[in-house]
This record gives sequence, structure tokens and C-alpha cells, in this order.
Amino acid sequence: MLDKRSLARLIDSLPTFREPKLRLEQYVTPGDVVATIVWSSFMRGELGAGWAVDLGCGTGRFAYAITALGGRAVCLDIDVDALRIARELGLDVAVCDARMPCAKAGVIVFMNPPFGVWKTHADLEFLRGASKIADIIYSIHKRTTQQFIERAAAQLGYRAEVIEIAYIPIPPMYRHHRKWRHKVEATVFRFQRTSGY
Repeated sequence: MLDKRSLARLIDSLPTFREPKLRLEQYVTPGDVVATIVWSSFMRGELGAGWAVDLGCGTGRFAYAITALGGRAVCLDIDVDALRIARELGLDVAVCDARMPCAKAGVIVFMNPPFGVWKTHADLEFLRGASKIADIIYSIHKRTTQQFIERAAAQLGYRAEVIEIAYIPIPPMYRHHRKWRHKVEATVFRFQRTSGY
């Protein structure tokens, strides 16, 4: 069985986007952040309870971590190029819009949604999509939106718990990037349903 540190190293060794798409705000979720989230769920005994969904999965980092710890996960994304990489890792994949996820209700969702920099409230659209299928949602959001996201989650019938404050490094992936490395402060949430679908 992997420990949390080994899990983070494993995730950081995985392939990333070959051609990231700015319109989808595709960034790589760091291994330590993935490990913290998935390990938290594992320690709560949630990973053996059923299927987990890596929503807007990109290359499938959450799903890979979940399966590495003995859970069952499926990758959902609209980007077939990213899903191709996830499939090469041996993961189950499906082309699916995060706003209308193609999964049965009652799953656990793991996601690093767009922060809404290029499309306003894209993060909220992901949260609403996840709320259609999940009783428990693990999600990463820009720290400056924390109170807004907590209110939105409450309106959707969820109680928000902050797992950690993370600093996500953004390498110069796109043409508009000027800094060698930029860090974004983010809130890692666990949302648990308190009222029905």
C-alpha cells in the first residue's frame, strides 16, 4: 500500500497534457494536492464505498490516485485528447460534459474545475454538475472565491469543509504567461450533502 508521499510522487510521474487548451483552463493538478485530497477520502473509508468520478478529469490524475489506493474510478471530460492520455494509463473514460455528468447518482466526485478566469463562473457550473450525481464532492477553488463557493454549496444542499489551503504552481504553459512560475492560492473543499437531490 502506498503512503501519501509516495502517492504524490507517483502522480507527479504521470504524463500531462500534450496540447493544453486555454479555453478549458487546462492546468496540471500537482501530485501533492491530488494526494492530499484522495488520501483524505481514503482515510475516511470512502473509496471502498462505490464508484468515484474524476469530473473534468483532464489526464486522469485523481482517478489514477483513487485506483492506486484500491478504489474504483471513471474519468469524465469533454476533451478527447486528454481522455486519450487517461485511457493510456489504463483508466475507464467517457466523453461527458461536467455540467450534465453521465453518471448515476450516489458517487463521490473529485475535481479541479476551471477557476472561472476565462469563463465567468465555470467553477460554479462544475459544482452544480457535480451536485446532480454526488453526495460527497472534493473540489479545488480559487481562495478569493471561498465565501462565494461556500454560499453556493449551501444553496445546493451541501455543508462545506475546508481540507487545506494549497498553493498551486502555474508554469508558463500559454502565450499570455509572462512569469516563469506563478502560484495561485486555492481552497481545497470537501462538500457533503445535507439535503436531497
